[in-house]
Amino acid sequence: MKKLFAVTMTAALALPAVATTAAAENETITIEGANFLDRNANGKFDEGETLRPDTRMQVKDLETRQIVWDSHANRGGRYHVELRKGPKYSITVDLGAYTAERTELIVSEDDAHADFAFTGTFLSGFTFVDSNGDGVKQADEKPHTGKVKVSGVTRANLDFNAETEADANGAYLFDLPLGDLTITAPDLRKSRLTLAEPKSANDIDWLTGTRAVGEPVSRRLQVDLRYVEAKADFALASTITPLEETYTVGDQIELRLAVSNKGNVPVAPTVVLGSFAAKLLSHSPNVTVEDDDVFTTVDKILPGEQAEIALKIELDDVEYAEVHAMVRFVPGGYQDVDPTNNVVSTLIKVVGKAGESTAPTTTTTTAPASTTTTTTAPAVAQAGTRSGLASTGASPLGFLALGVLLLAAGTSAFFVARRRRS
Repeated sequence: MKKLFAVTMTAALALPAVATTAAAENETITIEGANFLDRNANGKFDEGETLRPDTRMQVKDLETRQIVWDSHANRGGRYHVELRKGPKYSITVDLGAYTAERTELIVSEDDAHADFAFTGTFLSGFTFVDSNGDGVKQADEKPHTGKVKVSGVTRANLDFNAETEADANGAYLFDLPLGDLTITAPDLRKSRLTLAEPKSANDIDWLTGTRAVGEPVSRRLQVDLRYVEAKADFALASTITPLEETYTVGDQIELRLAVSNKGNVPVAPTVVLGSFAAKLLSHSPNVTVEDDDVFTTVDKILPGEQAEIALKIELDDVEYAEVHAMVRFVPGGYQDVDPTNNVVSTLIKVVGKAGESTAPTTTTTTAPASTTTTTTAPAVAQAGTRSGLASTGASPLGFLALGVLLLAAGTSAFFVARRRRS
């Protein structure tokens, strides 16, 4: 009887201890927090900062070093996990293409909240139509509907592409990963808008419409994309050396074409030789050539600047009676606001060599050399002003009529009949 009582008492005393141990093992703690882009670098999730969803995370038991949770943050960047109460835990996060002051936090039942503040590049700025061109946005200056784009490769070696529109105030912003990235301005040619000349270090390159984002030291970068109404205007002038009243088949001349950008659009223009019936021997390295009579400048010409195209030509055809050229303002898709200064012309006369038969010329009279009016040295003609023309007796009225036709029918009609030499 005494033994039975003793066993009963022992069991009674042991049961609470077992229950207490089991209860302790069933107790849990909740670890939670947020992964966010810390724009102001204060380590706290503030209003306006964005969460980082689908972030890889792991939790380890510090005593056993076992991984007790391996998952991705859910609920748009916030995470929540329940673990056994008692141990201390280490929680880590995969930053991907971002960086942070801390990538590991220690949590316990006394402090089970852990936020991870990601740091990338906060890119912001203004994009608007700068109607007065002063470089500062006024309240009445409007944004546009074009999309600002950022592309490149992140620090994690992943392709990155993003785009956004400006708000009603013309402001835009990107939360970007770290990496080799580039911002690209929207193409607004159809809206007759062009990037404005830079006024500050914040302005995007108006020649390329791009700017490298990279990894700025402060992790913050401002790039402004200002536009103005496009007013393209290219003017053309020409000189011929040597300038003679009559040339013989086989003679060589140097034609210099001065292309001046009188507008506000930086463009690499194309110049075309009309009715070209000669042999192109060489050209200056600042142009590319198509069909021996179409020349496009390699570099864009800035507003207010000029480029000179030098051509060496052999006169091998008596039919070549007029050296004329025109700026064909196709690159960029803009329209030249003043086409009257796009064309230059110089009348010349080419005859066959002595003893060779030549086709009859169409001129009926020949003006004496002394009647030619020049404003430059005799060896150079300023063809764009009709001065210094070779004296052939040919009337300039035909070319004036051609100019009227050009303005009425468009630049393409002017050159539809030009003859390309094979």
